Amino acid sequence: MPRLIHPNPIHTPKKRSLPEKCRKCAMLSAEQAQALHGAEGDGCWNPAVCYSRRSYARNRDRINQTRRRKRKEGELEQIPVEFEPLSQLVFGVLVVYRKAGADTPVHAIAAEIWQGQEKIAIVPPVHCLGMLPSQVHQYVGKLLNVLEDRYGIKKFASQTRLDPELCGLRPCPLHH
Repeated sequence: MPRLIHPNPIHTPKKRSLPEKCRKCAMLSAEQAQALHGAEGDGCWNPAVCYSRRSYARNRDRINQTRRRKRKEGELEQIPVEFEPLSQLVFGVLVVYRKAGADTPVHAIAAEIWQGQEKIAIVPPVHCLGMLPSQVHQYVGKLLNVLEDRYGIKKFASQTRLDPELCGLRPCPLHH
């Protein structure tokens, strides 16, 4: 039987997968992973490697998607389109610091105000810990009232969810 040869052997993709142990470890918190795999555990924890490997394992799909998009964008001709109404468009983006999941509490809320493709203002994050869901909704309503008075924004154009670990407020209950 004839041997099948890949049409372009130079560009044959090499599949490098993370060990299953590392993929499972990446889903644990750093403290849990160090306890399980550190000196008290099986001893495979290596701080020089594990932090970046765990981050990559958690975010590999997003990282690879971004790489593919940038690679493809580099190959495409970019055609600028001047459109005056776009540069005058003012809109708001609600930024919610919240862990993934439907029933997780909101850690903090912020907002960004954009005009066209440029961020023109921000509403700094406010911690929501201890607030009832109705109080969080009231705060967002008050935030929209202020944005309507200043910029004519009646509702948010989109919502962005960020992990509470990215909260920049200090002091913060998550960052001792």
